[in-house]
Amino acid sequence: MNPQTFMEMSEAEFDTLIDDYIEREAAAYGEMPAEIFFDLLLERSAAKARQPLNLEITVVDNHLIIIPDRETGDVIVRGNEVLIGERRLVFQLAGVGDR
Repeated sequence: MNPQTFMEMSEAEFDTLIDDYIEREAAAYGEMPAEIFFDLLLERSAAKARQPLNLEITVVDNHLIIIPDRETGDVIVRGNEVLIGERRLVFQLAGVGDR
């Protein structure tokens, strides 16, 4: 049987190949399986996310103003913008402006 090239594999076959490789390598080093690692990582992130950041929204002269209930280091609120990591969320009022 001739081995398949990557180009001949379906996406599912390639994903299975990579997953199997990761599992074999992790087992050789006595490391935790990737699936368990990511489950634990998500659980930890969810536990941190249980503290909500409440945002008060007001409108002044057709401008949206967002006011957080407290300062946090990982979320920056400025006017109608919310910066989270490398993401910049800009909120606008529907039906206002140049539409």
